[in-house]
Amino acid sequence: MCGDKNSYASAQVEMVTYDLFNLNKNDDELLKKLIESSSNSRVYVLLMSLPDVRRCLLLAARLGMTSREYLYIVPDIEGSVSTNRSPWQFNETDDMAAKKAFQTVMFINIQRPVSSDFSDLLKRLNQQMYGSDVSKYVTSTYSDEEENVNQSSIMAQQHILSGYYNAFMIYLTAVNETLAEGKNISDGIRLVDRMGNRTYVGKTGVIQIDYEGNRVINFSFSDMIDEENGTFEDVVWYIDLTGQINTKLGYSQFWPAGEGYVKDIPDCGYLHELCQSDTSDTTVAVSCGIVACILAMSIGITVVLRIRYNTLKRDLYWWKINLDEMQPIKNNLTKSTFSSGFYHMSKLFAYNQSATNATESSVASNGIYLYKGNMVRLNPLCDTNIHVTQSLLTEFDQIRDINHSNLQRVLGAMLEGDRKMIVTEYCHKGTLQEILMDTKYTLDSVFIFSILSDIVKALTFLNKHPLRVHGRLTSDVCMIDSRFSVKIACYGLPTIYDHIKLQNKNQSLEKDLLWVAPELLRHGGNPTPQGDVYSLAIIMSEMLTRDEPYSNDKESLTLKELVEKIKSYQDPPYRPTVSTTPELMTMESLMRKCWDEDPEKRPSLHSIHSIINKLMVNVNKSGGLVDNLLQRLEKYSSNLEKIVDEKVDELRQEKQKSEELLKQMLPASVADRLKAGLTVEPEFYDCVTIYFSDIVGFTVICSQLTPVQIINLLNDLYSCFDEIIGNYDVYKVETIGDAYMVVSGLPTRNGNEHASQIAKMSLALLRSVSNFTIRELSKEKLKLRIGLNSGPVCAGVVGLKMPRYCLFGDAVNTASRMESNGVEFKIHMSSSTTSILTKFYKFVIESRGVVDIKGKGLMETFWLLGEDQQSENPV
Repeated sequence: MCGDKNSYASAQVEMVTYDLFNLNKNDDELLKKLIESSSNSRVYVLLMSLPDVRRCLLLAARLGMTSREYLYIVPDIEGSVSTNRSPWQFNETDDMAAKKAFQTVMFINIQRPVSSDFSDLLKRLNQQMYGSDVSKYVTSTYSDEEENVNQSSIMAQQHILSGYYNAFMIYLTAVNETLAEGKNISDGIRLVDRMGNRTYVGKTGVIQIDYEGNRVINFSFSDMIDEENGTFEDVVWYIDLTGQINTKLGYSQFWPAGEGYVKDIPDCGYLHELCQSDTSDTTVAVSCGIVACILAMSIGITVVLRIRYNTLKRDLYWWKINLDEMQPIKNNLTKSTFSSGFYHMSKLFAYNQSATNATESSVASNGIYLYKGNMVRLNPLCDTNIHVTQSLLTEFDQIRDINHSNLQRVLGAMLEGDRKMIVTEYCHKGTLQEILMDTKYTLDSVFIFSILSDIVKALTFLNKHPLRVHGRLTSDVCMIDSRFSVKIACYGLPTIYDHIKLQNKNQSLEKDLLWVAPELLRHGGNPTPQGDVYSLAIIMSEMLTRDEPYSNDKESLTLKELVEKIKSYQDPPYRPTVSTTPELMTMESLMRKCWDEDPEKRPSLHSIHSIINKLMVNVNKSGGLVDNLLQRLEKYSSNLEKIVDEKVDELRQEKQKSEELLKQMLPASVADRLKAGLTVEPEFYDCVTIYFSDIVGFTVICSQLTPVQIINLLNDLYSCFDEIIGNYDVYKVETIGDAYMVVSGLPTRNGNEHASQIAKMSLALLRSVSNFTIRELSKEKLKLRIGLNSGPVCAGVVGLKMPRYCLFGDAVNTASRMESNGVEFKIHMSSSTTSILTKFYKFVIESRGVVDIKGKGLMETFWLLGEDQQSENPV
C-alpha cells in the first residue's frame, strides 16, 4: 500500500504495509515487494500510472495474487477509464492475462462537471495551453492507444487547471469580501477562515469547502461489469453536497469477491495456516526446522543489532560543519597557493574565482578559512546532486580517525543546500604537478626521493587501513605543504568522488585515466594496491621528466587515443618516454618495474619503501636531511631573486608605456601631477586661441562607405593632422566624428604666441587636406572648414574613468560658431584673434564684414588667407 500515512490513519484505516519504491527498477524488485506484502495484506492502493498498474497486476497474477480475496484500488487521476473503458488493453500479447488480472481492480474517478460554463472554461484553458488551433491536440490523428494516452493527458491537465482556477477564484472572493468590510487583506488567518466551511458557485459548478479548508468532491467507483469484454463502467457515485451514495441500477456485486467486503484476514489466513491438513512426520520435521531457523535468525539479529548499537553510539555526523563556524582569510596568494586545493579544483571541485566569489556564494575569494585555530580550505563540489545516505555516513566514519603526516585530513563537509563543499587541511605550496612544472624550483635527487618517500608512506598506511587502496592517485592529488612534505588527498568517500566522475565526464577528469593501470582500464572493477603502484610509477615518470605523462605524444594523439594505446596489448607495453641522469638510473629502473604489464610482477609497497630508503641514504652521505633542505631553500631563494628582477624589469617597461599613453590623453604637466598623486585643480587662463574644424559634406561621403571604411578614413585623416600639429605649440583637446579641436596657450602659457601658433597650424592643415586622398573614393576631395577665436577659458580634468581635459568658457562657444558659420577651404576668425595677429604678427587677413552669428548677434569676422613671409616676432 502506497500513499500518505497520516491520511489513512485519519480515516481509521489500518495500514500494515507502506512502501515507496522506484518503479523504474526491474521486475524482481516489484515481485519482492508483492511477496513481502502478501503475508499481511489483501487490499492494495496503487498510486502509479496506468502502464505501471498493468505491469504490477501481471506480476501479481504470476504470484496468484489476483484471486477473489484480493482487491486493488486505483485512483484514476489521468482519466484513463473515462476515455478508455478497457484500460487493460494495450494491443499486446498479454492483453488477455491483463484483462483477467483487472477483474480485481476498482478505479476511483473524480467526477467532471457537464455545464456549459465549464465547457467554455475548458475551451479558454485549451486556447491558453495549445494556442488557437486546439483541434490538432484533441482530434483523433493518433492510433487508438496514442489517442487514449493523449485524451487522458488532456483530461488530467484540464482537471488540474480547473482546480487552480477554482482555488484562485475562491481566494479572490475572500479578498473582495475582506476589502468590502474594510479589513486588511494581508491578514492571512482572516482570509483562510473566510474561505473555509462554505459553498461557492463557480464555472465548474457548486464547490463545497469544509471547515478544514478541504474541498468535498464528487467521485465514483468504476468496476469491470462485463468480464467477457473487460469493460469498466461507473457503478457507485458519491455526492459531496448531501453525502449520498448512489448505486447503478441493477448492480449488486460491489466487491470483486462478490460476497461482500474483502475480509481483513482470509478464511485460511494469510499463509493458509488456519486450514487443517494431514499431518505427517514430514510436517513435524519441517516445523522443527522452521523453529531452528527462527532461533538461528534471532541470534543473528541480536548480534547485528548489538553491532549497530555500538556503531550508533559514535557520532556519525561528526563531519558536519557550518560556514558560521569559520572565519575567512583574505590575503594575496601566489598562483600555486591560489590554485592549490583538494584534488585539483578544476576537476572534482567547481573552484574558480567567479564560482567562489564572496558576493555570489558567501565563500572567501581564495577559499581559505580559519577553523578551530587552523587554516583550512573550502572546496566546492562541482556536482550538487549528492545526498547524505547511510553508505556515505559509513564512508565518513572510515576516514574519521585517519591522522597521518602524509595524508591530507578531511575535517568535515557541508552537504546541505545548493552549495556543497568539502573542508580539508590547507597546503600552502599547491600540487606536486604544479611544483614539477614550475621552473623556479630546483629539484635535486634528495628532494625527489623525499617526495617519493612521502607518497609511498601514505600508500602503505592506506594499504593497512580498512580502505586498503587510494584508487585515484595522480600528481594532482599530491599536495605540498609549507615544509615541502607531501600530503595525499582524495582518499576514501567513493560515494562522493565516484558520483562526481559519473556525472561530470569532462576532459579534465578523463585526463586522470593516464594514471590508471591498464588492467583496470580494460576490465574495470574496484581499485587495487597493484593499481596504486602503477599510478606511482606514472608520477615517478613526471618527476624524472618534469612534464606531464605522455607529453611527447600529446601533439599527435588525442586523449582518447592515448588511453586506447595504454589499454591495448602491445609488446613492449605503451608507457611514457623517460630519459634521466645517471644518479637517478636506479629510480628509473624501479619505475619500470612498478608499471609492469602483469600486476603480480609489480613490487609491493613495502619493498618500494625499502628501496627508496636505501636510495636516500646513498645520495645523502654529505649531510643530514635538514642540511639538504636548507640548501634547496637557498637555491630556491636565488632563483626567486632572479625571477623577481625579471618581473621588476617587465613592470618598469609596462609603466613607461602607461605613462606615454597617459601623456597622449592628457597634457604632460597634468599627467605628471596625476602620477605624483596630486589633484588637478581647474585653472583660469586670460587668453588662449581655440581651433575648430569639420568636413563639409561628411555625411554624404559616409553614405558611400561602409562603417569600417569610415573608421579607416578618419584614422588616416587624423593621423595626418596629428603629425602636422606636432610641429606647433598646441594641444589637441578632442576629436568627435569629423570635428577636430585644438588649443594653444594652455596648460603652459605662451604669451601672445598662441594666436600665431594656431594660425600657422590652420594654414598647414588646409594645405595638407587639399592633397589628401580617400582610399575608396579617389576622386572625392575633403572640404575642410576652420574657425578660430581667442579669449579667456577655464580648463581642468573631468571624470575618474577615462578622464578628459576639458575647456569651458564663452570663447569655446564663439570658436565653434566661427567654424559652423565658415566656408569650405577657408579659415574664419573672430575679431579677437584678428586683433592679436595684426598687432604682433604679419598675416594676410581679409574682412568678411558683419555676420549674424547665432547666439552672438552681429559680429564683424575675418578670413585668414595666408602668412606674410616677412612676419616678425611678437613685440
